[in-house]
Amino acid sequence: MSPFTFISYFVACAVWLKYGLIVQNTVVIATNSFGSIMNFIYIIVFYTYSSKKPQFNQFLFLGAVMIVSPLVYIKHFQTDGQLALSHLGSYCVCLTIIGYGAPLVSLSDIVRSKSTESLHFVLILANFLLGLLWTLYGLLIADRYVQVPNFLGAMLALIQLSLFAIYPRSSHSRSKVIHS
Repeated sequence: MSPFTFISYFVACAVWLKYGLIVQNTVVIATNSFGSIMNFIYIIVFYTYSSKKPQFNQFLFLGAVMIVSPLVYIKHFQTDGQLALSHLGSYCVCLTIIGYGAPLVSLSDIVRSKSTESLHFVLILANFLLGLLWTLYGLLIADRYVQVPNFLGAMLALIQLSLFAIYPRSSHSRSKVIHS
């Protein structure tokens, strides 16, 4: 699995946390606080066992830039609060879609090998279900920044889930999972 997945989730959670703080939405604040903490832990564990630390460091640097840049912009360069919120919301939309699509980084490997061994079914299924739930929540609170990316994310996860039907895992990899 690529470090991009966990780093993109962390970046999205951190920026959504800022959005939640600005709009004072406790659900967005609580879930993204938890998501930030969990993804930070995943990143540390993944980094500890990574054999490709230089590549990982590049992803970490990119993640830091992706968090700090919009926060500096809305704090120091955008004086119109509503426009800053709109820009941050739009950025959150982009990050959410990237996060949902992150597992597709390995799409070329999946097609070439005709196997979904590089994908994590449970994570993708969770993304699909979470996308649906966040879409419903976005409809309830009438927040398009919550609705749109999560609907698109649920659709991306559905595409990823369909890959399991098109390119099933080998029986060898299934037996490894069963025996572990």
